[in-house]
Amino acid sequence: ARANVWTATEPQGVTFVELFFDLVFVFAITSVTQLVLHDLDWAGVGKGLLILWLVWWAWTQFTWTLNPADTNHVGVRLVTLAATAVAFFMAQAIPDAYDSAGAWFAFAYIGVRVLGLGLQLAQQSGVRDDVPTLLAWVSGSAFGLVAVAIGGLVESEARVIFWAVAVALDLVAAGRAGRGSWTLNAAHFAERHGLIVIIALGESLIAAGVALAALDRDFEFFVGTASAVVLACAAWWIYFALAKERLEEFLEAQPSGGSGTVGRDVYSWGHLPIIAGIISFAVAAEQILTHLDEELSTEALLALSFGVVLYLGGIAAGLWRSGERGVAPWAVAAAVAVGAAIAGSAVTSPLVSLAAVAAVLVAFAVWGQRSQRLLHQVS
Repeated sequence: ARANVWTATEPQGVTFVELFFDLVFVFAITSVTQLVLHDLDWAGVGKGLLILWLVWWAWTQFTWTLNPADTNHVGVRLVTLAATAVAFFMAQAIPDAYDSAGAWFAFAYIGVRVLGLGLQLAQQSGVRDDVPTLLAWVSGSAFGLVAVAIGGLVESEARVIFWAVAVALDLVAAGRAGRGSWTLNAAHFAERHGLIVIIALGESLIAAGVALAALDRDFEFFVGTASAVVLACAAWWIYFALAKERLEEFLEAQPSGGSGTVGRDVYSWGHLPIIAGIISFAVAAEQILTHLDEELSTEALLALSFGVVLYLGGIAAGLWRSGERGVAPWAVAAAVAVGAAIAGSAVTSPLVSLAAVAAVLVAFAVWGQRSQRLLHQVS
């Protein structure tokens, strides 16, 4: 392939301009959490998931875009900073995306996507083994962007339909493009996704911390703080100590030009439920810690339960895709244990439910670490 000034001549690690770009998505993920909290029913959760997909798709596309890019090149940096600025408009419009800020959100989202697609096209002569694959991705993405634009201009009820169509079109575009020829820098790609998991976990602690700040520093404060921190730490351990390295090795092992399908399945698709699960934890923690004198609400119960299912399910699915079959049954068992723990503690105290979920995740992390150690001893 011909040299291209937009493309790195050797694999790069994550750089500061990428980290700066990610900071806006801290704000975006927080805004999605607040959107769900303000309308915590089935319709509100569905709307939140649509927004989360669009936010995620804007972020993950830039991860693909910057993976082969020379982020020390002034042009790449300027495009990324421009996308950061536009993404800030997108993030601040999220709370009112289904009301007065629909057009603001839609066209800011389109702006981020177009900047990413343009940068991908600028790199095509230097890194793409199969230019038609990239063109198929760009053309396929255009249909979804049109649906987002229309959705931003119509009434709220119709907006949901058009944005749901945009999600479906994104899936089709990714399904087609992922089968083509892509070569990914596995270390960079895995690190970028690890950082977004860190961002989401940090956001969950912020949500818990804001709720805890309103409490007296008594026994309930101690239990709530300990449960929130232990839950986040156990979630960190499950992903970073048990899964991240295995997923990265599997991506690294793909033949030249053949990593697109794995990158799409394990990361672009497979990490979305992981992020959604963490957001669900944040919603549940905020609900529990601000309603300590009440019975565990149905909304908080579902948020806790779905948080575990989504988080462990996303990790188990990624490991399954990488050939690690043993973790899936244990993830199901952990989800069942969480459901039983929540059901058993719902009649006592919401804090007991939060502590029970934290305990189950700790047990899962301990099991995973022990299994990994035994596997290394056998090999």
